[in-house]
Amino acid sequence: MKHTTNISSGILALLLAWATISVSHQALAQDGTWAAQAPMSTARYGLAAGVLNNIFYAVGGFNNETGAPMERTVEAFDPMANAWTTKAPMPSGRVLAAAGVVNGTLYVVGGTDFIGHMFATVEAYNPATDSWTSKAPMPAPRYGQAVAVVNGILYAIGGWDGGFRGRVPDVWAYNPATDTWTAKAPMPTARMSLAASAVGGTLYAIGGELNGNIVISTVEAYDPATDTWTTRASMPTSRMGLATDAVSGIIYAVGGTTEAGFNSHTFLATVEAYDPATDTWTTTMPMPTPRSFLGTGVIHHSLYAAGGTVSNTGLRTMEAFTAALHSLAVTIEIKPESINPRSQGKIMVALLATDTFDVTTVDPSTVRFGATGTEASPVHAALVDFDGDGRLDLVLHFNTRDTGIVCGETSASLTGMTLTGQAIEGSDSIRTVGCQQKTRPAHGAEAIRPAPELGPRPVSRER
Repeated sequence: MKHTTNISSGILALLLAWATISVSHQALAQDGTWAAQAPMSTARYGLAAGVLNNIFYAVGGFNNETGAPMERTVEAFDPMANAWTTKAPMPSGRVLAAAGVVNGTLYVVGGTDFIGHMFATVEAYNPATDSWTSKAPMPAPRYGQAVAVVNGILYAIGGWDGGFRGRVPDVWAYNPATDTWTAKAPMPTARMSLAASAVGGTLYAIGGELNGNIVISTVEAYDPATDTWTTRASMPTSRMGLATDAVSGIIYAVGGTTEAGFNSHTFLATVEAYDPATDTWTTTMPMPTPRSFLGTGVIHHSLYAAGGTVSNTGLRTMEAFTAALHSLAVTIEIKPESINPRSQGKIMVALLATDTFDVTTVDPSTVRFGATGTEASPVHAALVDFDGDGRLDLVLHFNTRDTGIVCGETSASLTGMTLTGQAIEGSDSIRTVGCQQKTRPAHGAEAIRPAPELGPRPVSRER
């Protein structure tokens, strides 16, 4: 007996809620494109960055042009307008702080003023009111730490403690709902000037600098559910002062330097992409502008890189990277195989689960089906064990008239995206019917008489 879950009008909301389900990725990032964007008004490096409501925020940092080394300046970039606007300044001017976004609020933690002061300070920015509020400080002052968010909890990782231990392995978790910090299992490798990103409920700590000014390529993964760390494949390039962000489940490591300190002579344009599903790295298109201690954020599947430094000089630079997403081939089955393009009915398409693909990761709102795979949106969907193999398949129905299928088509295609942004595509053969014009009947059938020629009708007169 087949197991069926009807979804109909509620399918989109229900499946979008399944974002925690993992999906097997193909290597996405063999290529991509970088494009220059409008520059910031304030040149700076060591800034914190985050994205709120598809707006990129550049916060604080070091500006060696103004004479006031620690920036409180906050600028917001709208990619649709390709323009920056100035927002309410951060209460505490800081450099080498880190930021994370939870429930539409930007939290900026730690940092230094480079004149002997380190901060445990946590300040939160609300874009709706353009205002800042103070939150519970970290357990101890830190700068050069990394921040990532998993399931609404902000994790502050590593950093510099002022010299007592130097680079530290500390991991602290901040819960915005209770405004409290909790110590977690320390990172195996104590380091600062590292980067961190989260994918699929796992946090990845990448690169950085050890005591002794040793720059590393180490990658370690933290599972908050078990409070444990594991070692993953190292980056191809050792670097510190890099930034990372995840696009469609792939982590991009951007820029940095191979030498310790802001006065390094080797600033990197290098971009390397990490696929957590396969624990592999791929080199992709470099940034146009080499730099370290930059800030990044992701909007609409594009990664934005702001500011940074070359030879202790702050930059206003803003550049955007759009990865070339390669489609994952999926198996589909079209019913009926014989389609009447003139029909006012529906076509059923089953997207089949396989050993390497879980159909529950598909976002139905992105699915299109038709002659080219770009035409019709689904009007109904259900999770069904369609082929009887014990796995749920995604069965979608489309209005025939919306598919763009015409007489003579021999195949039709489906395209879409998973919840993590992986493109999918599949096709199946079809046969079109009901396309022939009526002809005279064969032998013995009643002939179709031609219509009589019309002419003037006689006038009838009554007698």
